[in-house]
Amino acid sequence: MKVYVTVWFKDFRRRDLASELVGGGFDGFELSLDYPICGRVKLDEMPQIRDLMKSGLEAGVHLPWREIYLASPVDEVRKTSLNIVLKCFKESRVLEPKYAVLHVVTDQAVCSDGIEECITASTKSIEVLAEVADELGVPLYVETTRNFCCGGLEQAVSYIEHKVGLCFDIPHAIERYSRLRKTPLSLRDILWDAPPRSLKAIGCVHLHGYVLSGYYVIESHVEPSKELLEEYVEVIRNGVIRPKYTVLESFYSAESKKFVRFDKLRWCVDELKKNRDWDR
Repeated sequence: MKVYVTVWFKDFRRRDLASELVGGGFDGFELSLDYPICGRVKLDEMPQIRDLMKSGLEAGVHLPWREIYLASPVDEVRKTSLNIVLKCFKESRVLEPKYAVLHVVTDQAVCSDGIEECITASTKSIEVLAEVADELGVPLYVETTRNFCCGGLEQAVSYIEHKVGLCFDIPHAIERYSRLRKTPLSLRDILWDAPPRSLKAIGCVHLHGYVLSGYYVIESHVEPSKELLEEYVEVIRNGVIRPKYTVLESFYSAESKKFVRFDKLRWCVDELKKNRDWDR
């Protein structure tokens, strides 16, 4: 298992981004392809990207997700979203990414009545993207999301039949299932009831701290707590899931709420690396 960290375009304001990542002990970074990246800014024209690659770090990519609806039953919306994602996916080959992460969602209210229509739309998008991933030689992971429609481990069973794996986002799952069951749940609670086929397909995990109030995650993307890290380490050491990548998606300090320096996450990286030999 390798340990990555999420990087998005706002991180390029950091003066010593590459030094922070190397100092944090990370194996690589997962680049979020938010606009303007792949829009008015080309990946191969960004000096910050060249600096990261020269530092010896590996790369993964998070394909566009803001205002992207790959599960929309409105086919014009789905196809437009798909074309944007395809363009970015192909452009990202300059990074030689080890994997790519994908959101498959829609905001359509019909999902509360007939989820099958949205699952069908999701599958159409995934089939096309899986073919491109195969051509590029890049593993594709569909991420679990907060969305009731199309974002759960139970729906993911339909996706993994199409040569994709899963990216399990812990706070996303905590909120989704806490809201569905109307009781606060832990990581262990969720994994205990998850379909075994979905658990086996998890190749990537997004790990970040969160604050649960009632059934809702009201704060996330902060530095993980020691309690959450211990719970996660126990899960992977017991072989409940066996991800190839754990990605720290932590942008903010748990105490100050300001941007956290990535080298300050070294304690978390070291703990994960110390416990990553389950696959040997």
